[in-house]
Amino acid sequence: MNTHSHVLESIQGIVGKYCKKHNSHLAITLINKLQCSYVCIQIKPEQLITEIETFIIPALKSTQHCFVLIVEATLKGISIHYKVDDKDQINTLDINGHISTKEPIKLLLSDDQNIDVLTGSEALFKSCLRISSEINGRYGLQFKLFDSVARGSVQLEDLRYLNEDALLEKFHGSSLETHLKLCSIEQLSNFNKEDRLSKKVIAWPFFDTDLMTVLSTVRFQTRLSILVADDSLPSQIATKVMLEMLGCSVTCAENGESALILAQNESFDLLLLDERMPGMYGSDVAQQLTKQNSPNNTTPKVILTGLTCDEQIAELFDKGITHYLQKPVTKAVLEKFIKPWQAA
Repeated sequence: MNTHSHVLESIQGIVGKYCKKHNSHLAITLINKLQCSYVCIQIKPEQLITEIETFIIPALKSTQHCFVLIVEATLKGISIHYKVDDKDQINTLDINGHISTKEPIKLLLSDDQNIDVLTGSEALFKSCLRISSEINGRYGLQFKLFDSVARGSVQLEDLRYLNEDALLEKFHGSSLETHLKLCSIEQLSNFNKEDRLSKKVIAWPFFDTDLMTVLSTVRFQTRLSILVADDSLPSQIATKVMLEMLGCSVTCAENGESALILAQNESFDLLLLDERMPGMYGSDVAQQLTKQNSPNNTTPKVILTGLTCDEQIAELFDKGITHYLQKPVTKAVLEKFIKPWQAA
């Protein structure tokens, strides 16, 4: 039976562990030329980690200023290359095994998008410039030191040097909603899983594909505001996390009555309503809002249900539902569904 190992996560963990142990602030750049943000190879994890550690740890120890790692595909598996400081020599490790990929990189930004780097670390900025030189042709991104005069750029804010309390306070500050938060790998343990998934966070050392994945959810227009009503907490949280990963602002209601009150008082771009909720069904909420002069009487009302009978679904539309998604809903389905509203 084949064992799958996460290539990028393994490399990142090894480099991050080394940096933490040695309190290293080297300019480390990791460039993924596989053009996928999730890459597996059919090899045992312990074997992959051992081979990578044996290959790069001695090189890290000899590095004085900057260390560059490049990962790319070969006919037999993957190759990992590194360069140390300003030396021209390139060292290569070939690892054989079938590659399986997931989540290809998709970038929604304009071709001339700048990224402002808010940092006092020269090493970090040098690494960003090195990434920029490697990926600009593919993604059209330019890193630059923060310019307070500039408007409309993404801002990559360096939070690696904050203590735990200051980090959490700044992390949840509303002023950082449009920023990318750059944290060290060990700092991420301060956040719960939902925060790590829903916020725009990059762990350092990071890959260009980590950056691409996060940037693919960044929008410069107002984010879609979505109300999610579901009495099942696991289902509610899962839907919320998926939508936030797709760049939406999400408000949750635990039942139909709460959803109705929220929708009567606050305007949303979309209403996602579970049908079978205690007390008031999702279609009942839609029916009430359609009849009332509420902020959401014309807002698209999407029913989430396991019903598949055409007659039952038709009854939902008669009550004011405008769209239908079958449960359980996946991120891919949500991404395709909300795309027209995001584009608008």
